Amino acid sequence: MVKLSFMGGTHEVGRNAILLQSNEAKLLLEYGVKVGEPPEFPAHVRAKDLDGIVMAHAHLDHSGGVPMFYLSERKPLFCTSTTADISKILLEDMIKLNNYYLPFEYIELDNMMKQRNDLAYGQEVKLKDINFSLQNAGHIPGSAMVDIDVNGKSILYTSDFNAIETRLCTAARVPKKKYDTVIIESTYATHEHPERKQLEIDFIKAVKDVINEGGKVLIPAFAVGRSQEMFSILHAHGFEGTIVIDGMARAVDRILLDRPEAVKTPAQFEQACMRAQEVRGWRDRRKAISQANVIIAPSGMLQGGTAVFYMEKLGFRPENAIFLVSFQVPGTGGSKLLEQGTFNIAEKDEKVTAKIRHFDFSSHTGATPLQNFIKGLKGKPELYVIHGEADSCDFLAQWAQDECGLKATAPNQGDEFEV
Repeated sequence: MVKLSFMGGTHEVGRNAILLQSNEAKLLLEYGVKVGEPPEFPAHVRAKDLDGIVMAHAHLDHSGGVPMFYLSERKPLFCTSTTADISKILLEDMIKLNNYYLPFEYIELDNMMKQRNDLAYGQEVKLKDINFSLQNAGHIPGSAMVDIDVNGKSILYTSDFNAIETRLCTAARVPKKKYDTVIIESTYATHEHPERKQLEIDFIKAVKDVINEGGKVLIPAFAVGRSQEMFSILHAHGFEGTIVIDGMARAVDRILLDRPEAVKTPAQFEQACMRAQEVRGWRDRRKAISQANVIIAPSGMLQGGTAVFYMEKLGFRPENAIFLVSFQVPGTGGSKLLEQGTFNIAEKDEKVTAKIRHFDFSSHTGATPLQNFIKGLKGKPELYVIHGEADSCDFLAQWAQDECGLKATAPNQGDEFEV
């Protein structure tokens, strides 16, 4: 018997959680959070019932609820070493910002870290009658797909993945193995990303155009993955201006420098890091306003972080530019900036006079590569489509049925299936 229970991340982006139950064990595949006030967690899972937890990557929508299983229990946690280190930074920050709303504190995070089992890609783990390994997902450094063999069945959980090469990560490959069941994300099931090489060329040209006209470029970016991707692109294209990097990205840089196996080209990444000047305090921030050509700072959606400080200083001069390089959730500061050209300063929406552009640098696979990944799967696996807006989940499940002849379902929270 193998049973899958979908506890979260269904018909939504956020709070991923899947409970896998075998004849002998219960394995929890992620337990994320949907950030908000209050944060939203997946359906309840009893810690004492679990035999282990897999954390496929560090983003909070996949890791943010895991510390609650360490209030009193000691359950093994499985992930790559890079995921463990980065998740610790993100979870510490979440506790700092949301302590009032959370069912755990720093001590539970410390307990969680004591139970970590760091895995290399391809390293086999036996947990009672469940055998699994982690495979490169190409999403962010350390991200993994989970390959599971249990009670005669083979299951692949993609978590978030990217089938396209980036400056930071090698692409996820279609496994050669034949699976009975595949659980797949659908974030961009209805959206095509631009061709990456041309996107980089367009981005670099836009940056140089602003600087050549005497302006500065602010790049609000996620601390994990996107910030590193941006200064790596600038370095790879021979950009000679002054690059400043601020916020939590600095700590992530150090983790990746300590774990060269986590990035595609360690030597080039190290060189790119050396080209980017770190901001170490408010004196450096004020200095960056006058001396930097490009400033990379969180948050990627302009929902707080040091990017807000830079927005106030740079966003109201027409020679400057704000280049958004991440998906902008509706209602966020970045979304309002793109749609209305305004930014909230001192609780008042002000018209931004700097140039505003969006560049679609995504760490998720787009529609066509996502479909090609499914087409490349061997055999006729059952497909469960999650981690996307409702339309995306339903579309991809229907497409897999119509175009590939697969039995495909977009489950709802609480749905249970036997494999």
